[in-house]
Amino acid sequence: MTRVFECTRAALPLVLVAFAWISSAQNCLANESDLKEHTIQSTDSISSVSILAPHEALKSIPRTVEIYQYDNSPLGDRQPLLLVHGLIGEFHPLFRWKELAQYLSRDQAFQHRYKIYLVRYNSHAPLKKITESFDVALRKMAPAGGLTIVAISMAGTIVRNAMRDPAVDQSISRVITLGSFFRGSPLFCPDWMQQSIRKRHLSPLVRVDRSLGYKLYFAGHKNLLLDYGWDNVDGQRPAARLSQGRADLEVAPNSPNQTPLAAAQQQPGDHKIVVYAGYLHNQYFPHPHGGVHALLFSPIAFFWTTFPAHSRREHPALRFLNQIIAEAIPGATDTSNILYPLNDGISPISSSLLLSNDFVAHSDFRNRAVLDDIGTHSYAKKARLFENADHLTFIEGHRRIRSSADISDVLSVTEKPRSMFAWILKDLLE
Repeated sequence: MTRVFECTRAALPLVLVAFAWISSAQNCLANESDLKEHTIQSTDSISSVSILAPHEALKSIPRTVEIYQYDNSPLGDRQPLLLVHGLIGEFHPLFRWKELAQYLSRDQAFQHRYKIYLVRYNSHAPLKKITESFDVALRKMAPAGGLTIVAISMAGTIVRNAMRDPAVDQSISRVITLGSFFRGSPLFCPDWMQQSIRKRHLSPLVRVDRSLGYKLYFAGHKNLLLDYGWDNVDGQRPAARLSQGRADLEVAPNSPNQTPLAAAQQQPGDHKIVVYAGYLHNQYFPHPHGGVHALLFSPIAFFWTTFPAHSRREHPALRFLNQIIAEAIPGATDTSNILYPLNDGISPISSSLLLSNDFVAHSDFRNRAVLDDIGTHSYAKKARLFENADHLTFIEGHRRIRSSADISDVLSVTEKPRSMFAWILKDLLE
């Protein structure tokens, strides 16, 4: 009965997935032809920035790191605050920082201390190339007092990688990272995710539905698969079973084109970093549910998550990917274990919180008791963890239906709940 139900539930999404993704791919190809016709000049120092940030999506592919003012007020004796976008943010109005920038600008204490600048770069470039561009740009732009940076997603990883250069580290006074995957993510290991989908789902149609959605999503983001795969410090990634079709994505361990992620060892600049992480509720956490529960709620899951995700709606897509990460199979023979139930749809908290190697390798993140002292095992100056927050909550202030706008930091129960933007403002002003 379960298999019949799964087959029936999965048949409809297959057609919808193909239609939605084909339409999206056509739009992307059309836009890409326009992008190659424009170029934008970058600036050499923070004092030379004179172009206001555009209020419509730019249509050029950045050749290097570009800096724009958020407004035309003089810098004076204020600190520059750089907002650094994540994947494909370079093509969005204000690079997706509109809501946060407006919120921060309304605060007088913030305005007295900071001036906002927006950073734009090619987020599809290889990690090594992006890091080199940031190395140069951050050194050139930094004023005497240093730069303050708020970076989301891959941008936090890039900034920390750049800080391995002592000259870059000295140019930065503070960094807040939002959902950055310092250890990469299991999501960016296609062989692992495909194995997990095959083992977790009995129905062939459900497997095809999950696999097709996963493959099509990452078809346009191959740099994530090449540069941001899980660093496997916990030894949970199974041995790769790669098809010939994956050969074009493989990079040899010693390839000069690959820049390893910098999370393995603590860096001198980590004491300047405040890390934010979030996780979504799923069937494995906070209250584990069995197969019967999943079966009964599958119609709701289809209309609430699966169908909207295949229609390219971002927050349902993150719920869809959250489930895929949570179901990653371990490298050991016992495939019933759940490894990464706490993730924001892109990154597990063991990556976003910049936790130590030993703690990641020996902790069971399904156990709530682990959360009680998890912050003490982070390389960062401060770690914050937000319950039921997805990867975009940090810049959109998005909260699920019937969820309060105020959200608690799980790792700091003595601090009162506040909105996500208020948390960022608080850490910037401390």
